[in-house]
Amino acid sequence: MVWPTATVGPVNETLLKESVSDIMSNLFPLDTTLHQLLGREGMDQPEKTFPLDYFSTALINRASSVFNASAAGASTFAKPEGHTYTDRTPEFQDKIKSVVQIYGDQFSVSGTEQVVSTYAIADRFAHELMKTMKGLLNMQEFSFWWSPGTKTSGADMDSTNGTGAPYLAIRQTQGLMHWILKSGLSRAKLGVRTGTLVDGHDNNFGSTSSVPLGNSASWAYDAGGLAMDQAMFKDSLMAPWYRNTGEQAGAVGFASARMKNLVSTFAHTAVGAINERTIGAEQRALIDTIDVYETDFGAVKISLCRQLELPGQSVSISQSDASSTTVLYDEVLALIKPEYYSIGELRPMTFSRLGKTGDFEQGLCVGESGLICRNPSAGAAIVNAVAI
Repeated sequence: MVWPTATVGPVNETLLKESVSDIMSNLFPLDTTLHQLLGREGMDQPEKTFPLDYFSTALINRASSVFNASAAGASTFAKPEGHTYTDRTPEFQDKIKSVVQIYGDQFSVSGTEQVVSTYAIADRFAHELMKTMKGLLNMQEFSFWWSPGTKTSGADMDSTNGTGAPYLAIRQTQGLMHWILKSGLSRAKLGVRTGTLVDGHDNNFGSTSSVPLGNSASWAYDAGGLAMDQAMFKDSLMAPWYRNTGEQAGAVGFASARMKNLVSTFAHTAVGAINERTIGAEQRALIDTIDVYETDFGAVKISLCRQLELPGQSVSISQSDASSTTVLYDEVLALIKPEYYSIGELRPMTFSRLGKTGDFEQGLCVGESGLICRNPSAGAAIVNAVAI
């Protein structure tokens, strides 16, 4: 239901009044990566805690004498014949919080604009509706990547702001890069559970946390201006990520054009010239890109991402020791396991015709959604890497 600019057809209001989410997800199928990649699930409140989805490594105590055969008291999990088993002490599963935010935009079309055909647009109202939906889709996708996240400050829906007026705080979802970088840079630079580390949604990954989320911290290596090469990719990204998760099957990567070129460059250098790779003889095509990079830690598909193609822009990420790291948006290579993330919808994006105000027909698109993360360890990144 996407019309070329010059042939916008009549709007199907019966469909649009129900939901425009499906329409929006098809507007930019190559540029709205997370909309296309992640599943959707319903939310029943603006702020919600989910059970932490553990990786197998989080359930193993590597400091135990079981992993040191020479230690006093070293043992295995073997039991003698006829052993009497006792109930395991029940434990509450750790919880992790996610927040949705409101997206909306309003538009109006005058009576003159509706009847005058400009650039072969048959229905100006439908044209403005599509423009509005595209704009909202872009805002959603960007927030799913870079929004810093907020909490609702403990206020319920009936609270006031102290003046008797309703409590109308702006909620922000926490984007993918903040899920990865906030705990990942602290883990890489300072170690697991060092000090207090609270993310945008009030999830505490530090040693003072009452909810022990430290082992679920992500991994983010700060290259600090060094050249990204094969050794950095394997030893500083893939190997630590594998130690944290114990699994990397199905991982996908995202990069700006600059970082994607770096991967292709060092991969070509490492492998050397291979005719079958560089020249597709039947198609007479020169192939000069690496889309899937396979190492000892598995294969990762790395794709261009428009939301990382932001030259000259940066964000400051605080660590648990009060230090901070400035991350350039277009110097990020991010990897995730998609099954640990989803898009939560409290209100799907819907369209309503608002009726006339004077000579203007008005419409409104509004919805509430956010990025849900069930374990930040499912993401990893290299930041601030430069060309070889």
